[in-house]
Amino acid sequence: MEEHGTEFVGTLFVLPASRAFELNTTLHGLPVTLTGTIAQHLAAQFAGNDAAGEHIDVCQLSLQPRRVEILTRDHHERHRAPRKVHFLMRVIDGGVQPAPHEAVTSA
Repeated sequence: MEEHGTEFVGTLFVLPASRAFELNTTLHGLPVTLTGTIAQHLAAQFAGNDAAGEHIDVCQLSLQPRRVEILTRDHHERHRAPRKVHFLMRVIDGGVQPAPHEAVTSA
């Protein structure tokens, strides 16, 4: 079994109750949909658990592309086809909107 973490940018859809996610992104210039499981600590943030850290609003995630970290495990079992399992580990820009820049007007 091999595992590696990768950052992706794309549209993220999550189902916090079932701890499932879907990420629509591009890989090598081709559109790809990654599906998998949400990590336990991130699911606690979606649920609003104060001990888990800053709350992430699930309803706001799919409104714009997000940068996320996904852990991919490659399972190689004897007498079976290799398979990949994806885990959503972190939402890097978790829906926190940046402060608006003040517009400078010249007269």
